[in-house]
Amino acid sequence: FQTAVIAAEPDTVIELPAGKFDFSDEIVIRGSHLTVRGQGMDKTILSFRNQLNGAQGILATGDTLAFEDLAVEDTPGDGLKIAGANGVTVRRVRVEWTGGPNPANGSYALYPVQSKNVLIEDCVARGASDAGVYVGQSTKIIVRRNLAELNVAGIEIENSRQADVYDNVATRNTGGILVFNLPDLLVKNGGGTRVFRNRIENNNTKNFAPAGNIVGGVPAGTGMMVMANRDIEVFDNRITGQNVATVAIVSYLTSELPLNDPAYDPIPKRINVHDNVLEKANGFHLDFGAKLNVLVNALFFPKRIPEILYDGIGENYNGARGLPDEDKICFSGNTTTKGKAARWANLQLDKKHWYSPFPGIVLKNPAANRCVHVPVAAVELDAPLPVPAHFPPLPPEVVATICNAPGSQPNWAALLAADCPSLSQYRLFADATDPTRAPNGGVPYDLTTPLFSDYATKHRFVFVPPQQKAQYVADDAFDFPVGTVIAKTFGFGIPERVVETRLLVRRPDGWVGLPYLWAENRRDAALSLGGGATDVSFVSAVGKPIRTRYAIPSANQCASCHAVSGETSLEPIGPKARLLNRDFAYDDGTYNQLVAWSKLGILAGAPDNPAEAPRLPAWDKPADAPVAARARAYLEVNCAHCHSATGLARNTGVFLEASVTDRTKLGVCKTPVAAGIGAGKNLYDVVPGKPKKSIMIYRLGATHAKIKMPQIGRSVVHDEGLELVKEWIKGLDGSCAGRRGD
Repeated sequence: FQTAVIAAEPDTVIELPAGKFDFSDEIVIRGSHLTVRGQGMDKTILSFRNQLNGAQGILATGDTLAFEDLAVEDTPGDGLKIAGANGVTVRRVRVEWTGGPNPANGSYALYPVQSKNVLIEDCVARGASDAGVYVGQSTKIIVRRNLAELNVAGIEIENSRQADVYDNVATRNTGGILVFNLPDLLVKNGGGTRVFRNRIENNNTKNFAPAGNIVGGVPAGTGMMVMANRDIEVFDNRITGQNVATVAIVSYLTSELPLNDPAYDPIPKRINVHDNVLEKANGFHLDFGAKLNVLVNALFFPKRIPEILYDGIGENYNGARGLPDEDKICFSGNTTTKGKAARWANLQLDKKHWYSPFPGIVLKNPAANRCVHVPVAAVELDAPLPVPAHFPPLPPEVVATICNAPGSQPNWAALLAADCPSLSQYRLFADATDPTRAPNGGVPYDLTTPLFSDYATKHRFVFVPPQQKAQYVADDAFDFPVGTVIAKTFGFGIPERVVETRLLVRRPDGWVGLPYLWAENRRDAALSLGGGATDVSFVSAVGKPIRTRYAIPSANQCASCHAVSGETSLEPIGPKARLLNRDFAYDDGTYNQLVAWSKLGILAGAPDNPAEAPRLPAWDKPADAPVAARARAYLEVNCAHCHSATGLARNTGVFLEASVTDRTKLGVCKTPVAAGIGAGKNLYDVVPGKPKKSIMIYRLGATHAKIKMPQIGRSVVHDEGLELVKEWIKGLDGSCAGRRGD
């Protein structure tokens, strides 16, 4: 299946038969105008119960993507994640954790993020430890006719603009439907959401979100909650049977979490709740494990809790004297199931009685909220993008002719056009059985701080076409000419067992990644676009015996790290001035690599004096730089390919390039967005001076598929790198004082 996905051209339907299919690795889909279709959500079942590699079941990037008529079950992380897409359709898809509610379940079932023109319809989401249907940091969204049950949040729209959520059933969750805005994210201050004609009922499941997640503060028994959003219209819904809050309108400040984002407004504004049928469940339901539950019950005991609760904090926030008319929180035309007028209350949580241990001075049915706003506009999705121009794959006979062409130099024609089945057909090495030395016209190189890959030994070479040069770029990867090949071979143990060789080839339409797996007899390496796995044994740098199942990434997993947001091509990660600026022992002597590349004629524009070029220190050489600089270099190389403004983890708001100086972007005292069990019951990504309370350390020290960071490329913990990052955190000044969990 993974190989078929990689080979799929735009405007392709990949059809799966009925049956249950078990996967040990994530499925990565990267392309345009692709449809993945099964035979029905109870007939085509993709099970990830035994998944060892990757953080989600299906990860998809590209434009105009559709998923239909299938089920995804028991993923260690998110079920179906779609990132950075224009045009998303998810139809008749079931994502479920079959063991029922459990903090160990994945965070999100259906998870489009930083996308636009999103349609999710007729789907089922069960058991997510965060949200069943979650759309984050996106625009133009329709979520309709779905069933969300037994999740923490049934449906959640977060930091998104222009969303219609209607005709859904949200039942037996902790909270039915949430519309949230959170700080410290790339996309801020969402709004323009309509929630209408939904059945939101009996959402009283105990909150099972792992500690450290924002939805962990949602009390069981919540029907509809709006947090720090604006221009929200809630109408024609039937919201019944919740134990605590039928409808709640709150500011972010109720979370008691840090707020360091000057561009973020924590106050809800222009909320219009009208013409709904609202009825709280009968009885008194107290949960001492949920702060908001205890607070609300205490404020109204022994009276019945009103159907609509408003925290009121925004009325006096930053010296305000009530919200202006255009920003008011409005309630009108809401009734109970018996036709009586629904009640509302302003809790005024910024105030308290002198005699009460609880904040809040309740105003019942205040006239200030008896108002209406202009209706929010309906969402209209844009027309689908046109199918991009593309060329059909070369016929097999043409590939065979190109790849088998005779010669002694690198097979440049094949490198430019064909994915040859055997590595030897490219003629990159003088000895086709030994990719660790004697490159055929290539240049060996190394990095100041390399990526950790299960203690593998790596052999790196760059091949630049004759008479061509790469252009020096000070702060990014060099601009290599078409035809360039970057080869990296991975081996283990002494004597060395060579396992794989990865090629990154620049073709006329961009870079492509090609993974090759070596046979046990090492006669040749075979192309394996779908990746693979093998058992390896070796001794670590400190003499620790290790045996592990080493995962070879698929071509699309290579793209997960090497792709740039919004682009279809890949780009190199290692060949940057700051990582190449070091000495290398060549056959004729030891020279700085930037100087050597210039003299060899493969690099133009580099400074004559390497001291004028940027440089990251070697992570494992204390004499090279202080702990902080070495740890930041380590984090850039191992994490920043995803944790950057253009990487796959950009939606988290954590950016780990060595040049980043904003402490919040580095994760200092920043709450996680979608960590799930990856938070490890910790509340902040980095707590100064306290590595044991830092999510970053927890994830670097884990091997569970959902928890570990990086998500792919390692199966064991890099103990020495982990200790370095711990030392950096120990040395950070300041604290998260006064914030929960510090």
